[in-house]
Amino acid sequence: MSATDMSRSAEFDAFGPWVDRVHDATEVPGLYRDYPLDFTTSRLVLKVPRNISRRDAQPTMDLYDHLIVVAPEALIVLSRADAGYTRSVFGYADIVALTDTVDLVDGRLDILAGTGDTLTVPYNGSSEDVITHLVDVLSELSLAAMRRTPALPLPAPDDPPADLDLLDLGKEDVGLVTSYFDLMRHELGASLLAAHGRTVLPPRGGRISRAVHEFYPMTLQGAVLCRTERELHIIGRKTWLLRGSAPDLSRSHTTIPLAAIEEINLRPHPDYLGASVVALRLGTTTLDIVLPEGSAAVQALAG
Repeated sequence: MSATDMSRSAEFDAFGPWVDRVHDATEVPGLYRDYPLDFTTSRLVLKVPRNISRRDAQPTMDLYDHLIVVAPEALIVLSRADAGYTRSVFGYADIVALTDTVDLVDGRLDILAGTGDTLTVPYNGSSEDVITHLVDVLSELSLAAMRRTPALPLPAPDDPPADLDLLDLGKEDVGLVTSYFDLMRHELGASLLAAHGRTVLPPRGGRISRAVHEFYPMTLQGAVLCRTERELHIIGRKTWLLRGSAPDLSRSHTTIPLAAIEEINLRPHPDYLGASVVALRLGTTTLDIVLPEGSAAVQALAG
């Protein structure tokens, strides 16, 4: 067996749904092996597998969709393409938001740059701890590369809540509260800005639209907003609005450096009463957050 065949066989034998750390050149997937990597200076190298079952994998396949390299000067992501792979590069000072979303076994990491670029890396939810570590490292490096003083300080809430109890947001949103507990254990010194449970929104349309919504309502999802000295944390669901009555068990955590927020705009939601859209301008990227109109969460961001 040739060296290439042996390498492919080892890659196939080790293949599974999990995101793995790459420690040296022998663990680099064959597709990316021609890319020059420096393991002595890179903080972290991860390989993200294709979303296929083990029984559908073949030794001749390129089995990894992404190679994530946290290099000294920039984040480099190599992604499988029809012919070879593509390369995305994000300077750490350009990373303005990181959103980690998990819905049962489906995970997704969104990396937003102030240049307007967004890179989405799907992953299996079994690797959530690995992705959390990646987010921690990227947050550390992006904060180190940015100025320390926010360009636009957040307003001080009139009466911020001291803490949350498990059922404060309702039984449907206990998962958000437990995610908040996890965040407070993980981020020492974090403080709670605001929190709200889910609520049903009436449409702005006429009688027919309101009648349809009686049977198929639109729900504004719950959320928890926290901050540290240099970051804003938003815990919510995979979407701000959800149509229908099926339970939503997803969890989303967005981390934003305060120094990346250049402007905050507030407007009524165009389709639903009782909801506001808070738009955070992060360079040329705008992040829209849908919150209850007049809520403490709106006050915490837009005053």
